[in-house]
Amino acid sequence: MIYSYGYERTSTRTQKLDRQDVAIKGYRKSIPEENIFREQLTGKNFERAEYQRMKIILEHVVKTVQPADIVEVIFEELDRLGRNAEGIKKELEWYKEHNICVRILEIPTTLIEFKNAENKWVLELVSQILIEVYATMAEQELEKRAKRQREGIDVALSKGVKFGRKPIVVESEQFKMVYDRWKGGLITARTAMHELGLKSNTFYRRVKDYEDSKNESNNHK
Repeated sequence: MIYSYGYERTSTRTQKLDRQDVAIKGYRKSIPEENIFREQLTGKNFERAEYQRMKIILEHVVKTVQPADIVEVIFEELDRLGRNAEGIKKELEWYKEHNICVRILEIPTTLIEFKNAENKWVLELVSQILIEVYATMAEQELEKRAKRQREGIDVALSKGVKFGRKPIVVESEQFKMVYDRWKGGLITARTAMHELGLKSNTFYRRVKDYEDSKNESNNHK
């Protein structure tokens, strides 16, 4: 027996799901309407409500079926699963680990069907090939991204752009006035930090530097 599920996704609400719906129902005419999960969200990450709900249901179903049964999830295109090659690879690995057959309508080799349970190893082989292809794509994607970032940084540096957070500049007189009020008990440390725009660790480091400087000056008198 085949337990069929489908997933449809568009990136925006202005895009239609009709084409995916027709394709999935055309491939698996017996698929129940309630087994098709639909979303109109970006594919940049996989923490999508309907997608995650489908995975929970699939995980439950595979625990209840017979060894000869097939649990499948159908996508019109693999882009509907997601846009990130590394993420797609991890998702494909998850399906393989849970013995869920992934059908990609645009990839004919994923649509091979076997009535004999002994030939299910072929489906596993197809799944493994898909994973390896996307592992390679993910590696290339990461290398390309790193190369672009490096090139962008080099160009920016050549133009004199400085990276990192700009240090907070506090005038000596301003610091002394706030320091004296704080030491005199007129304001709290929190108020002093707020007036100077400093975080706790930076404030106390400045206090230490200031006091060390004062002590050094007194020792030279």
